[in-house]
This record gives sequence, C-alpha cells and structure tokens, in this order.
Amino acid sequence: MKKSVLIVFIAMLFAISGCSKKSGDIEAEKAAIKKVLIYETSAYLKQDLVGVLDVFSQDENTIYLSVGSLGYKEIIGFKDITKHFRASSKSDWSAYTDYVVEKSNWNINISGNNAMVYFNQTMHFKMNGEPMDTHSKEIRFMEKKKGEWKIVMLAWIDMSFFEKDVEGKTF
Repeated sequence: MKKSVLIVFIAMLFAISGCSKKSGDIEAEKAAIKKVLIYETSAYLKQDLVGVLDVFSQDENTIYLSVGSLGYKEIIGFKDITKHFRASSKSDWSAYTDYVVEKSNWNINISGNNAMVYFNQTMHFKMNGEPMDTHSKEIRFMEKKKGEWKIVMLAWIDMSFFEKDVEGKTF
C-alpha cells in the first residue's frame, strides 16, 4: 500500500512539473516569437535583405500584405517577396533617420507549431529632419520549422491615414 501511495505521489509530482514546464515553454515560445518580429523590423529598417528574408518561410505559400500610403499591396510566394524586399533594400532611404519603434499590445496564440500574432506598432522617425510618426496594426501567422519561428503571413496596416475613423480601437 505504501509503495502504491508513493508511486501515485511521484506520478503527481511529474504531472505537476510537466504542467508548469508547458506553461514555461509557452512563455519561452512567445519570447522567441517576439524576438523574431523585433529582429524583422530592425533588419527591414537597416535595409538588411539577408536578415529580413531569413525570418520568412521560404515557400510559395508565404504571403505579404500591406495597406498604407502607397495603397494595397499583396505578394504571394517567397520568390516574389524576395523581389519586393530586394528593391526596398536598394532604395535610397537617406531622408529617413532616427527610427524608434515601439511594439505594444502583443497577442500571441500558439497551437503546436503554429502561432497567430497581432500587435500595435508605433514608429517615430525623421524625414528630411522633420519628426514623423506612423501607427500600424501588425498581424503575423508563424510556423515553427526546424526549431525556428518563421513568418508565413505578414499583414501591415498603416493606421496613420485612418486614425479618425478608428480612434480608441485596438487589438
């Protein structure tokens, strides 16, 4: 009887430690995802083509969507996304300086090797020396491949043009 109680007790300890480990694992995965997305923005602003492309899933189903001052842009497939970022990395951005990026209101939902992420982003910078801001809604669908989180779908909506219509709304 004592052995049975001891075995049940040990099994309960393993179960409890397993539950807390899973919670810790989820928090570690969320931190890893945030790190990838912070890096993505940093690499983009540095016009680091290799760095930007490294965080994307490199297949024909990868999607890039944006709505902003240049209208709506939809690019499907890593090959075409590469062309887009290559052109961007070769553009003259010398008028833009002093970037400060703030990401807030993170929502990260992980299910297995997939994650749905959405957050708000504010970017402060100078254009030709004049202070400017953008406010965007950011959505990412991510997949963990070979131990690394990769972006499968990026959606960027520049809210700066719509703020009066959506004042007070947030994810």
